[in-house]
Amino acid sequence: MFKFSLEPVLALKEKVEDSKKRELGEATMYQERIYQEKLILEKKKDEALIEARVGENQFVDVSAIKVFNHYNQFISQSIEDKGKELETAKMQVEEKRNELLEAVKERKILDNLKAIHKEVFIEEEKRDEQRIMDDIVTYRFGRKERE
Repeated sequence: MFKFSLEPVLALKEKVEDSKKRELGEATMYQERIYQEKLILEKKKDEALIEARVGENQFVDVSAIKVFNHYNQFISQSIEDKGKELETAKMQVEEKRNELLEAVKERKILDNLKAIHKEVFIEEEKRDEQRIMDDIVTYRFGRKERE
């Protein structure tokens, strides 16, 4: 029966790979959430700009203009912050992707090593079986000769 001596290491590499997959999924979800938040902020800014333009036909209200400018600055800063956060999230996703690729490579190396060892084991078993068969045939032939 074939037993791979590095099976515990292979199992550990598989667990590490699964962990890296989970981390990549979480990082991707985080990136998507930040992207959606940025889109919402941009939409709010566009809506505020449209609302300010609709008010152009009315009387000029200095306090409303000040409020709009403060709001516009706040939204612009929030969009910029989300953009930076999004770039950080993208870098994190790329880092997690590279970590996953490395974990997959390490696991595949052990998988290939296991396959090679199994193939060698099977060949040795075939040779042993052939030797036994040869011994049986030789024994039977020798027995017939003696009779």
